Amino acid sequence: MTMTQWQTLIKPAVLFDIMKLPNKEMQQVQEKITMLTQDPRPDNKVKKQLVHLPGKPYRIRSGRYRIFYTFNKQTVLIYKVAKRDESIYRAEDAPDNVPSTDELNELELDMEDAATTASPRSDWEHSYTKAPTASLPEPITIDMLKKLRVNEAYYPRLLRITDEEGLINCSGVDQETMSNIMDYLYSRPLIEVIEQPDLILNDVDDLLRYKEGELLNFLLKLSPEQEQYANWSLTTKGPTLVKGGPGTGKSTVALYRVRSLLDQLLKRGKSAPSILFTTYTHALVKSSQQLLNQLLGADAQYVRVDTADSVAYQVLNSCGMAKLPALFTNTHELQALTREAVDTTSFQGNSLQVQVQQQIIERMGLEYLLQEFNSVIIGRQITTLEAYQKVSRAGRKLRLSATHRTAVWNVYQRWCQLLQQAEKETWQQRRARAERLTRKSLLYQAYDAVVIDEAQDLDPSALRMLIQVCKTPGRLFVTADANQAIYGSSFSWSDIHQDLRFQGRTSILKANYRSTFEIGEAAQSYLDYGILEPEVSERHYINNGPMPDARTVLNSSYEVKLLKNFFTKASLSLRLALGSCAILCPSETVGRSLAVALNNIGTEATYMSGHDLDLAHSGVKIITLKSSKGLEFPIVALAGFTSSNYPAIPAEASTEEADETLTRERRTLFVGMTRAMRALLVVIPHEASSPLLQGFDATYWNFSRTI
Repeated sequence: MTMTQWQTLIKPAVLFDIMKLPNKEMQQVQEKITMLTQDPRPDNKVKKQLVHLPGKPYRIRSGRYRIFYTFNKQTVLIYKVAKRDESIYRAEDAPDNVPSTDELNELELDMEDAATTASPRSDWEHSYTKAPTASLPEPITIDMLKKLRVNEAYYPRLLRITDEEGLINCSGVDQETMSNIMDYLYSRPLIEVIEQPDLILNDVDDLLRYKEGELLNFLLKLSPEQEQYANWSLTTKGPTLVKGGPGTGKSTVALYRVRSLLDQLLKRGKSAPSILFTTYTHALVKSSQQLLNQLLGADAQYVRVDTADSVAYQVLNSCGMAKLPALFTNTHELQALTREAVDTTSFQGNSLQVQVQQQIIERMGLEYLLQEFNSVIIGRQITTLEAYQKVSRAGRKLRLSATHRTAVWNVYQRWCQLLQQAEKETWQQRRARAERLTRKSLLYQAYDAVVIDEAQDLDPSALRMLIQVCKTPGRLFVTADANQAIYGSSFSWSDIHQDLRFQGRTSILKANYRSTFEIGEAAQSYLDYGILEPEVSERHYINNGPMPDARTVLNSSYEVKLLKNFFTKASLSLRLALGSCAILCPSETVGRSLAVALNNIGTEATYMSGHDLDLAHSGVKIITLKSSKGLEFPIVALAGFTSSNYPAIPAEASTEEADETLTRERRTLFVGMTRAMRALLVVIPHEASSPLLQGFDATYWNFSRTI
């Protein structure tokens, strides 16, 4: 009789457990896991359920070790491999926060319900209180560093470390290395392991291959809802849209969608399929490429990973436009040119009509006027006043009459003349130029499928260009979350292009795998009136933790001390190095200032722009809020508002313009908050008057004001 093989999943914690195993025990553990793949059901002898432990897992004996696991249907999930006398949960783990047995045994996605109830209210200074240990659980040795495949250049720094605080504050060692050492030294309690993602173990022998360095990674197991959307049929008549809030795994689904598309195309006999995967930033391009290499192996050669702007450059180059007008990179310079356009525009009509047109232009303000040019006129390829008079301006709160639109159009025409004279253009103009030329380029319908990640922040012209490089709309796959749009305004998909009609092919991801319940709900409560798209489904979370904190400070000096204290305590409690911490701030100037101040008081910190972002770098990362898009960090602080005028709203701005700016920037702060996985702090100037730094509901936030 043929025995059914159970699918095997492991938690990342298992990989560090097996690194510690002696060779003899390793072989024995492999044999026991093989036994579980054949039948994990308890026999009350070798295999039994432990009802006294969090989640009531099962265990199987393996000599001096115990393997903790659970199972469901035809799936076995291995949690940990621990010595018989090793505690697998810390005393401070509160029993009230333990998920139920039913929730733990629903391996696929049902674990999401385990964290939809808030944990008891607590202040982070109490939650993150842990005195550093006098010494490490075991010394850092050359043998340990070799096991973990640590770069030998780091040996001198690491071998000198003797206590936990020294480990957390170690500088000059990349973040991945520090995380691996932490996880090796400090075995995670079971309740934390349960919250880790599931990895696929295709063959039990792969554990030994990993231990010996032959296998570097294991693939992530998607939840059933994620898997369903990633494996959508290739024969759909139109494009597919996957929506979801922060941390729901939209980008992960998009990556696995590439694999599904590739598999389906190869099975259809396509010998060398070509797939385009676009994401939002260069940093995300790099990380996405690495994940696809792991996911696809040699087949990654068939996939191009790039930004939409890089695709636009290729379109223009293939059309013989290698020499292009220079791009405006200086905001002040562009505003000065816009000011000149306003001052030198000749308005039509009698004196009263001219006065009305001048007043509306001044009322709009330069920033709002530029947004009107870029997001409405250029982004939607409007070439005549008649077309502009008819176009929907979804998301633009300042209403414009026919007379007002005529005034804007006249200034826009003059603005274009000045740009031509300066031999410069904006990013939006360049994207629009590429869109117009796509049909004449070598990229027209060059890709068998196109996957567009984070589409909500792309210009309409960039989206239309990406549609044109795809052979058929049915092979377009789009992920988006309107409430994370930090640059544009609201828009209608069908207004952008007739092929972007998602009826019957729109799906919503519900489970948040990144942030804790407390962080996710606090961020959502803050978003409030900045919301662009009401949520139509209940939110679910996998993780719990302490409530996020909002603190006021008197000045920048107090702010820096608070940040140092927060990062130190949170790192100690979560047993993470400082490289797991990030500060998200409003501008580069502020970020560089914070980096200097933190280094001056002994906390390693580095400001990084979007182009030089190095997530592996040691120490606290400091980046702008807008550059944080698509990233995540265990410990996050939003800071730098004490020395900045945030947001910058021109004095002449209308009420509608100010409201639109505040709404957009509130979404930006929301994006920043939702980068946090386990700990979040928002630092607010004591005398802050901006509505953006208000709205911290005590139901969700530990808010305290400086006295």
